[in-house]
Amino acid sequence: MAQVMCNVPQSLASCRCPPSSSASRRGFLQGTAVPATCRVRASIPRTAFLTIEARYRGKGTDLSKIDQFKRHEADVGSTEIQIARISARVTQLTGHLQTHRKDYATTRGLVILLGQRRRLLTYLYKHNRPKYEQLLRELNIRPLKVQAARGVIVKLSEGSEVEVMGAEEVAAATV
Repeated sequence: MAQVMCNVPQSLASCRCPPSSSASRRGFLQGTAVPATCRVRASIPRTAFLTIEARYRGKGTDLSKIDQFKRHEADVGSTEIQIARISARVTQLTGHLQTHRKDYATTRGLVILLGQRRRLLTYLYKHNRPKYEQLLRELNIRPLKVQAARGVIVKLSEGSEVEVMGAEEVAAATV
């Protein structure tokens, strides 16, 4: 009768399985039933010793600017709050990527966040232009390229004044 190789490392449990033989491997590859004879003591936990945590838990992100965009005390989901939270996360990820240049998973996450922020900014641009301009000023975000295509450019001057140029002024400035 063919034997199955035990999956449990010998250091973790006292396994009574004989080492695998070439007959068991042949039987397994040919699709025949191979009985498992491994008996592991029940007192040994089958959990991993090393847990890898790949979730972001908010460490290192400066969320101090978010409170000024709240519409009311319990506001956590308005467009302005979402943009401010994403901007704080973008700043934190940018700092991380300056030291870890080849962290491609983080780069992908940053690109996803930038796309999400761009969509939220486009929504805010269409529905609440003064709030959009205030967000650009306060969070030091560049204006959307969509505005330039529509003939509207928001210029941010050094004194935190927002200057909106129409299509005629844009054409005159580029000539």
